[in-house]
Amino acid sequence: MASFVKVILLLASLVTFCYTFYVVGKLTLFLSKPRSISRAHIWVFNLLDNVSRVETAFGPLVFDTIYLITFIFQHSFFKSAIVKNLLRKLHLAPAERTIYTLTSSLCLHHLVKNWVPAQSIVLWQIDVDESIPLWWTFVITHGICWAIIYGGSFIMDLGELLGIKQTYYYLHNYSEPITFKSLELRNLYSHVRHPSFVGFTLILFATNVMSIDRFLLAVLLTAYMYVAWSSDQTDVAYQKKQLQRKKQELKAH
Repeated sequence: MASFVKVILLLASLVTFCYTFYVVGKLTLFLSKPRSISRAHIWVFNLLDNVSRVETAFGPLVFDTIYLITFIFQHSFFKSAIVKNLLRKLHLAPAERTIYTLTSSLCLHHLVKNWVPAQSIVLWQIDVDESIPLWWTFVITHGICWAIIYGGSFIMDLGELLGIKQTYYYLHNYSEPITFKSLELRNLYSHVRHPSFVGFTLILFATNVMSIDRFLLAVLLTAYMYVAWSSDQTDVAYQKKQLQRKKQELKAH
């Protein structure tokens, strides 16, 4: 019976892994696909005079804020000691990361799927379709940022990040995968679990159409990252040390 439960947990982590990739793909298109709206909606000057535009944007902003707060709450609460102790009591500790990843993906998928545009207030719009250099600048910027984020996720051990390693090791009665990592790396993981604060910030703000709803998204998520990613000098020193080691290995080859 115990082995059957272990197999189920591993299969659940594999399904979660695939679903997470699907959701991240949706998020990539949601954040990085060039957008366009009618130029009649470009409006940044008479904010206080044009009440109708503010009223039109109010409803979407309320719903979008709820979606963002739900995602932020889940992302923080499911890392808390309360949830960890509950899963331990339910004998689901090996699936902790899988459950965290699954709930994060569900909240993110709901946000992307139900996001309500508020295009009555637009801070800026750049028509990248009319300029090939601008289009390539936009695409290359976002492409580089996503490459850094995706690449960094693989470097930070994607299997452990999404929970597959934990359930696999549990199936084979190994110690938790985190125990095989150095103390410095464990310390880094406790402060930062996603790579590239700068990359995410550029993706959020370097949009060709900054409507008020996208500005809300960019500000709230950037503020959350700034608060949640509490890396210290020890983390910076560790990453510098690892970078130097990689450079020396490349020179040796």
